[in-house]
Amino acid sequence: MKFVFFLLFIFLGITAFSQEEIYYYQDIKGTLSLNEVKKENFLLLEKEIKEGYGNNEVAYWFKVPAYKTSLKYIFKMVYDRYYFADAYIDTIKLEKIPNQRYLSYKFSRDNDFYIRVKPKFHSYIPVELNSLEDIIFEETNSLLINGFYYGFSILIIFLNFIYYFLFKDKVFCYYAFFQFTLCFGIFTMDGMLNYYNITGYLNELIMVINYVSMAYFSSKFAVSYLFIDTYFPNLKKYTKFLGFCILVFAILFLVCTNYYNLLILNILVFSLVTIYWVCGIILFNKNFYTKILVIADAIILFSAIDYFVLKFLGLSIINVDSLSIKIGAFVEMITLSFAVLYRMNVLINENKFMKNEIINYSKELAKSTNDNQSNKEQNLTELSKREKEIFDLIVLAKSNKEIASDLNISINTVKFHIKNIYEKLEIKSRKEALTFKI
Repeated sequence: MKFVFFLLFIFLGITAFSQEEIYYYQDIKGTLSLNEVKKENFLLLEKEIKEGYGNNEVAYWFKVPAYKTSLKYIFKMVYDRYYFADAYIDTIKLEKIPNQRYLSYKFSRDNDFYIRVKPKFHSYIPVELNSLEDIIFEETNSLLINGFYYGFSILIIFLNFIYYFLFKDKVFCYYAFFQFTLCFGIFTMDGMLNYYNITGYLNELIMVINYVSMAYFSSKFAVSYLFIDTYFPNLKKYTKFLGFCILVFAILFLVCTNYYNLLILNILVFSLVTIYWVCGIILFNKNFYTKILVIADAIILFSAIDYFVLKFLGLSIINVDSLSIKIGAFVEMITLSFAVLYRMNVLINENKFMKNEIINYSKELAKSTNDNQSNKEQNLTELSKREKEIFDLIVLAKSNKEIASDLNISINTVKFHIKNIYEKLEIKSRKEALTFKI
């Protein structure tokens, strides 16, 4: 009996798996019609297609075999860069489902389902096949996760703007804008622009503007947070040049919509972010909040490089998806928010210490000045009556000749008294005599 149940379990597992089997065929020249491709030998899709950029004429056909079931199915391209495809049931062309985050088609399994996709930039084609019920459940969960992430992000951004107005520290402002660009980048990666029917060139324009903004605000945040100009004064001219290159390739991509321009743009943006992250590593032992920045940024940085750069080249180290990036961004957001507040507290304490030091130094300087003035006054009492008369005239800027005439004595006598005055007051010139009280 146990053996029968075991066989039944295996059979049901195989049956369930067969319902979700997807087959694919690579049309090298991109010229095959539906009737022609039906005659080709489709291969079982065992992992997502990820081949980088190659032949820009290539097209991919996917096939979902017919299966006797009353369920409706959804075939989805789980990547926001795909806006259009040709989908068929038998010979009937299907329309995509409107207002979806990713390109999706609904169909029954009475006949074979075919879909033709032509990659625009690179052959990264993650696809998903599920029943309509499963997709609805999955989308509900995704929307809950997204709602939590974006809601929390907006709260953090709002709080940092409040901190900026309260404490007048630009780090809060730069971090708020950086967090906004990061959040918006995930928003577009989540296919939310597609959800609002923002596709094609407008989608790409928004994406590129966000890339440039992310590069700018992440730089401003890192420079302010780590005091980069203090520790690496010559770095600014190199990062400015890198920023100029980012702007150039962003414009080139928008004008030409060329794969290589977009690839170089991605590489430049993440190179700039990586440079500041390396600066953080170099300054790792300077303080605790620098350590937090380095650790927090590592998660999101390498996830983003894997998703936005390596997958363009047909590579992947950790096979990051949008959920992984959101988790990394969430951890980074919480950690860095704490770090920015902690840094402010440290700087406030340091400022208090410096202020107290300046006050103490001023008091000591004033005391020293008073003691010095007392000594000067004491030295004045040691002058004879004639020396005091001559000293008073020196302070009035009288010349030796004028002093001799006023006191009715010879110039040599004046010089003799001045020499004694200088010795008693421990000075060497008339200018120093002016510092004494008359």
